[in-house]
Amino acid sequence: MSLGRTFKLNSGYNIPAIGLGTWLSKPHEVENAVEAALRAGYRHIDAAACYQNENEVGNGWKKSGVPRDQIFITSKLWNTHHHPEHVAEAVNKTLKDLQTDYLDLYLIHWPVAFEHTNETLTPIDPVTKRFRLANVPIADTWAALEKLVEAGKIRSIGISNFTQDKIDDLLKTAKIPPAVNQIEAHPYLQQPGLHNYLKEKNILSVAYSPLGNNIYNAPRVVDDPDVKAIADKLGKDPAALLISWAVQRGTAVLPKSVTPSRIESNFQDFIIPDAEFEALNKLDRNQRYNFPFRWGIDVFGEVGAEEAERRAEEHAAKQREGA
Repeated sequence: MSLGRTFKLNSGYNIPAIGLGTWLSKPHEVENAVEAALRAGYRHIDAAACYQNENEVGNGWKKSGVPRDQIFITSKLWNTHHHPEHVAEAVNKTLKDLQTDYLDLYLIHWPVAFEHTNETLTPIDPVTKRFRLANVPIADTWAALEKLVEAGKIRSIGISNFTQDKIDDLLKTAKIPPAVNQIEAHPYLQQPGLHNYLKEKNILSVAYSPLGNNIYNAPRVVDDPDVKAIADKLGKDPAALLISWAVQRGTAVLPKSVTPSRIESNFQDFIIPDAEFEALNKLDRNQRYNFPFRWGIDVFGEVGAEEAERRAEEHAAKQREGA
């Protein structure tokens, strides 16, 4: 069973340290996973419009029998709905799908706006095969979210995949500061500069892909020999070790599974001894598993605008050749 740790958000609400992630789950798996997680003791569910399974999340929490006021539910605004006139529309659909009249936390999923459409998550030009981007200032999107906080539809608002520079820009105009920044984080990608900056600003880091993932077939951090050796030494599961490491460094964390036994084992967090905690800290290699290279934007400020454009055009050229 989990230690039941929570973090206090700058909005005044508490967020459970461990939540169930629902990304990269196959259709019809999430409903049962959410129900199983809540029955196992989870009280934090992370959802998003672009995962296309929020109706399953809604069904799952309803079936669990756990009262709504005991569950912390997060969702996210997709890139196609950044324009202020479309934000409320997106939130209302999410509320309907999740079968709730409020969200505990709502995030801007990416600091990138797409052309508005309700037909697809990925508006792509049929000729160039490039993403149709839109020029919508984050400040405008944020102001629309602030109104929904005032309306009682959202309790806390936050961001995801934002760099320090983008947060600095947002803070210049925000009336309500972001409560969290949800980012990829694990021992291979610790981002100490961003991590410390968020602590200074009293913005909670929430870690996704805490075990790594298989999107680009890179070796996962949970399979790292050093991680396995430390877990064996402590008599713990490698995944539980990484989840515990995330919480111990002061971040909430979102392990994802649809397997009941794994959902339960991921919820076995513990206090890591100092020596083993430091050993995990030494694994940092700035390795990112998630990079949306097709957008042509250097989202994380790591590769440069020219390289980001080259990668996007290279991918689009292949799509044009195959069309």
